[in-house]
Amino acid sequence: MSARFSRHRVSISTQVIIFFIVVVLIQSILTMIGMYSLIYRSNLDSYEDQLQTKMTGVSTYITQSKDELGNMVDLLTGQKNIIEYTDFRLNNLLSRELLLFNQALGLNGIFVFDDTGSLLTSSEEGHSLRGFDLYKRIADAYSKGLQSFIFSDADATYIWSIGQIVREDEIIGLLGARIRVDGSYLKKLENRINAAVLIEMPYRTIYSDTLSSDARESLTSESSSLNIGQTELLDDYLVGITEVPGIDIAHGRLLCILDMREARTSLMAYNRFSITLTFIVLFGALITSILFYRKVFLRPFNLLHEGVTRIGRGDFSYPVQRESRDEFGDLAESVNRMRINLLNRDEQLRALATYNELILNNVRSGIITVGHDGMINTCNAVARSMVHLMGQKELPLFLEEAGFPLQVKEIIWKGIREEHYVNLSECRFSYEGKEEILSVSTSPFSDGRGEAMGIIAVIADVTKVRHLEEQLQVSMRLAAIGEMVAGVSHQLRNPLGIMKVSSEILRDNFTPSVQTDEKQYRQLTGMLVTEIDGLSYIIQNFLDFARPIQVHAELCDLEELVQDSLSLVPLDQFPSVTLKTKIDRALPSYRLDRNLMEQVIRNLVQNALEATPEGEVLLSLKKEESKLRIEVKDTGKGMDEQTMQNIFNPFYTQKDSGTGLGLSIVHRIIQEHGGTIHVESKENEGTLFTILI
Repeated sequence: MSARFSRHRVSISTQVIIFFIVVVLIQSILTMIGMYSLIYRSNLDSYEDQLQTKMTGVSTYITQSKDELGNMVDLLTGQKNIIEYTDFRLNNLLSRELLLFNQALGLNGIFVFDDTGSLLTSSEEGHSLRGFDLYKRIADAYSKGLQSFIFSDADATYIWSIGQIVREDEIIGLLGARIRVDGSYLKKLENRINAAVLIEMPYRTIYSDTLSSDARESLTSESSSLNIGQTELLDDYLVGITEVPGIDIAHGRLLCILDMREARTSLMAYNRFSITLTFIVLFGALITSILFYRKVFLRPFNLLHEGVTRIGRGDFSYPVQRESRDEFGDLAESVNRMRINLLNRDEQLRALATYNELILNNVRSGIITVGHDGMINTCNAVARSMVHLMGQKELPLFLEEAGFPLQVKEIIWKGIREEHYVNLSECRFSYEGKEEILSVSTSPFSDGRGEAMGIIAVIADVTKVRHLEEQLQVSMRLAAIGEMVAGVSHQLRNPLGIMKVSSEILRDNFTPSVQTDEKQYRQLTGMLVTEIDGLSYIIQNFLDFARPIQVHAELCDLEELVQDSLSLVPLDQFPSVTLKTKIDRALPSYRLDRNLMEQVIRNLVQNALEATPEGEVLLSLKKEESKLRIEVKDTGKGMDEQTMQNIFNPFYTQKDSGTGLGLSIVHRIIQEHGGTIHVESKENEGTLFTILI
């Protein structure tokens, strides 16, 4: 009951409960958001202060590193051996001395230059400073009062410190020492300030293993748009940007990174606790409301709702029970009275609808009613079959969506829009390769008050009637012509026989004389015999046409039948036309007169080739239900309506030569086999002959 109830409209009492829950929920959410924002902002401010302190610690650590390196350089420049070896250019001794100090002081290289800035020697054997104008760098640093600086080249990044080597108040050279800024250096720095550090130099990024590679790449990419001195929260890290202290020429950035994941975890724990507590309160309020609601309202409402729902679905047999004396009880009584009235009215309407449906479905004509808006309101079973309206389409249905034949649809639209009504108007159309003819009559219809409601169309299928009429006309013409031909042939054949015999006697028994020319005489008598033979051949064709066709049916293999039929067609006379055959492999053998059917196929294919200047002719055989379907289709010049109506008439031809009896004989052969032949053609598009046997 409750599941069915939930699918319908929400009641007022339910709306009140939902509103109460929503108000409590919104209040709780706003409180959580406010507390979260306050705590989050407070934590963020605290972490930003910590980050500033750590960034100061970074600067202090690097400054201390430079100061310590400067002290070491001052110590080295005052060493007696270094001064003497430099003064006398004892490079090998100086190199060994520098190597000892480099190992003892934990430096990453000690270099000695002469007073021109050229490298004398260093603590690293074979070391070269190619591409590094150290003398200019030293001059620039000293001109600005800098003894130490950071420099990054293609190999690494170092903290440099430069000192003068002086002997008797004369500068005899320069000494430079360096400390490499790498992951180990940053690790010591991070342990001191308890934060991660990244240094972005022109050639590289220096980092330790404190951050994962994914986090490091993400922070480097996202911080590229930040300015020096800016602090920003990126993902789970608070990032501060500052310049690398002491860099004079080669610029770089230092990122101080503070992990915020622990703080966020604490906030999420607080949020989970707040949400859990809120839902516990809401759940308690909801249970209390539901219990009260079910006891006071839900049961009587569901009983009433069930009764009204069944009435709405057409079930008037379900009585609504009255369980209380309150407003629900009075409403139940009213619904029961309404149910009884509707039950009586429904029985009357059902009887009337059944009677009307029986009338419509027993009428042999198709009946369709269409409103002024183009919606089909009524369409009996006969009409559905005639206009091929799919049975699953329910009414009302828009006329344009019904898939009616175009001519039928145009007649109905004219009746609706122009009030133009027709009587027994024939509509010819093709459906699934078959011609169908419908007779359509339209008239307006109105309700009992005379108000126009639309148009009613009465449809009759006259396809078989029209085809029988056409076949009867052809048969009558053929019969009359046959009688005429038989009579004419009989009257002409006897004189022709006498004439032929006489001509042969004259030709064979001639005795030349002086007065006659033998050659001329024989030429004339020979022409007489030849013409008589030609006339006799034409008369023989007339007699064949007039004589009844005797069908001697036998089981025929259709592939052999087609091959034998096409073997006598002069295909070489049509080089621009392609003849194709398509025979269904699943075709069984059919009982046919082999000689007559070869004559039919040969005649149709010959006509198709002659009607096609260039293109293709397709001969196809397939099974349609229990019948054999033969189609001959060309892409030639086609025929007009008048030619199609006379195509099977004897002596009708559009060829320069011929008797016009070929298609007439084909028509008779198909009739004698108990089949039908149908032609479809459009000018300049081609012709299709269809035979069903």
